[in-house]
Amino acid sequence: MWMNRFLALGTTLLFGAGCASRSEFIPEGSGTTVGMPGTLSERERLHIGEVDAALRSGGYLPVKHGSGEFQLKFRISDGPIHARTKIQLRDGWSVLAEGRGAVAGWPMFGRDRVVEQSFQQAFGEFQSGLPPAGAVGLSTGDDLYEY
Repeated sequence: MWMNRFLALGTTLLFGAGCASRSEFIPEGSGTTVGMPGTLSERERLHIGEVDAALRSGGYLPVKHGSGEFQLKFRISDGPIHARTKIQLRDGWSVLAEGRGAVAGWPMFGRDRVVEQSFQQAFGEFQSGLPPAGAVGLSTGDDLYEY
């Protein structure tokens, strides 16, 4: 009796685990997809919404924790004196848009303001260089060694 229950429970768990895996669904004609970073620091999570909104207004479709036709690289490094922000939209090895910000401030005082200034510097540069989604062609790999 207990063996039948154990086998039924084990089969249910195995079947359930197989069905629970997430597959990426992107509707056809949904636009140019951008894979967003999977892990973000607390400071990065505060600012990723602005980057997401800029991508959407440019015609891109951000894919949360996924892979897309393009990849977004986003990093905020907060040291004791400097705060640095780097935002890149990449197609393989090609950088389509990039923004960098670096601001220095007093150690331990006003760090949030220093990080905010660094982000705004990088974000302004990134946003101004972001091409509209329809203007960007996907790399085929054949153009890597053109002279």
